[in-house]
Amino acid sequence: MFILMFPFFLFLSMIFFIISFIFLNVKFSFYIHWVFFCSSFYVSFPVYLDYISCIFMGMVLLISGSILFYSEYYMSNEVFKSRFFYLMFLFIMSMIFLILCPNFFCMLLGWDGLGLISFCLVLYYHNYNSLSCSMITALTNRVGDVFIIGSISMFFSMGGFSYMNFLNYNELFWMSLLFFIASMTKSAQIPFSAWLPAAMAAPTPVSSLVHSSTLVTAGIYIMIRFNFFFSDNMKVYMMLISLLTMIMSGISGLMENDLKKIIALSTLSQLGFMMFSISLSYYDLAFFHLICHASFKALLFMCAGLLIHQFSDNQDIRYYGFLDKNYFFTICMFNVSNLSLCGFPFLSGFFSKDIIIELCLKMNMNFLLLFLVIFGTFLTVFYSFRLLIFLSMKNFYSHSYFFFNMNNMNMNFSMLFLFFFSMMFGYLGSNLILLPYNYIVFPFFLKVFILSICLFSFMFCLFFSKVFFLKLNYFIYFFWNMWFLSFLKTDFFKHFLFSFSLKSSKFMYGFVEDLFGLKSVYYLKNLSVSLNKFFFLSVFNLFILFSFFFMMFLVFCY
Repeated sequence: MFILMFPFFLFLSMIFFIISFIFLNVKFSFYIHWVFFCSSFYVSFPVYLDYISCIFMGMVLLISGSILFYSEYYMSNEVFKSRFFYLMFLFIMSMIFLILCPNFFCMLLGWDGLGLISFCLVLYYHNYNSLSCSMITALTNRVGDVFIIGSISMFFSMGGFSYMNFLNYNELFWMSLLFFIASMTKSAQIPFSAWLPAAMAAPTPVSSLVHSSTLVTAGIYIMIRFNFFFSDNMKVYMMLISLLTMIMSGISGLMENDLKKIIALSTLSQLGFMMFSISLSYYDLAFFHLICHASFKALLFMCAGLLIHQFSDNQDIRYYGFLDKNYFFTICMFNVSNLSLCGFPFLSGFFSKDIIIELCLKMNMNFLLLFLVIFGTFLTVFYSFRLLIFLSMKNFYSHSYFFFNMNNMNMNFSMLFLFFFSMMFGYLGSNLILLPYNYIVFPFFLKVFILSICLFSFMFCLFFSKVFFLKLNYFIYFFWNMWFLSFLKTDFFKHFLFSFSLKSSKFMYGFVEDLFGLKSVYYLKNLSVSLNKFFFLSVFNLFILFSFFFMMFLVFCY
């Protein structure tokens, strides 16, 4: 049944792409507002269609249809496959609510739906690792939900739920600050970055959908929609947070050997790059990079899932090598998406990343911030080519596997459209969306500066990929473990709560037990015995006293 969703989603995505290009050319947007009356109150349900929402909807539907078709074969041996597909469908519907509804209340349904269903999807395998990772994901998203509910309540105090009705933006500092923190939790910026690599405990189709166009991009999409709420002072903090996230995730990606976690850390780095573009007020460029990133990141995860599936669920890249011999088509698509990720010329990522960095060179920017941007670009190329070397250019140390499976052809077919978008969408979109930004005149040495950085990073990776980390000391462990963010999110609170529960249990079985436990029963028992004795003696004494007075009364009367 779910395999039939692929042509339906593909057809809808093509319709949304055509509508978006029409809206972009004629500068047109479409607003629909339904009002449902029910007794004494009414429910408002608006839908806002412009070129941003239509392009994003087209990309989400294309990626979702491809992943559902891919999952039909990837999850073919699973017992609860139907439950998985229903959760995926609800996840897609939550993202559609978030994209199309400009109403805070309807948008909150999509926002909370993404967080709740992502918890169920990460918990799909029902083991201890999946449980701990899903709890990190759910609790981090709940922190964002608290902030977004607070910001929505503040917006509502100003007169309504629709964010298209506010004109006085100077009084919205605290509301926009809460919204910014909520977007940070969804897009996994520092210090909320630990949940994104932990979400790799989910099945690979879930990772492909979550890390490409749905959950992690929800925060960036909301910030693009709310760009007019953010002040210049807030954008400075946004820039610092995004650059720190880029550097942290890039360094952690250099030291990681898990295939899915390397791709997840690259997602974190690209999210920091998008937020950096938003902090520079290049909202169209950030959105264009968001769309290009969604196409090649979904393809990258799907190719990685196929390799993991064929290598008996082994995710360590040290056991991979010379995959172009047996998986030539899969590794070709993987390398194209990987090169597009690091901004290889004339692929999709090049047309979005290169323009943003060139505009940074054109601006009057602080040298330290510019150095962090260039260093983040260097790290992106480094871990991308390190992954390419480990998969294609080194010896094969693993055991024999079944190199050919009939399901590979169906999986490869599901990735063909994303393969086309990873190669061609950057060129087409740059001519349709970014036409004013395409013509940037620079001297020759500045024009080739970014390409020189990428080439230097490739040469550095080529020479140091095999002997980069031989001794795991505390300094290396600090960078490898995401600056101990995962420790602060998991182990620190776990040990803190465990020690607290241990101390509280000793307290309960000690002082409190003496007062309100078994000792209290002993005290009450002794008290009851004493009261019984006192009551018996009191009654006996009263009876003797009453008898004495009665005898005296009889004597005096007679």
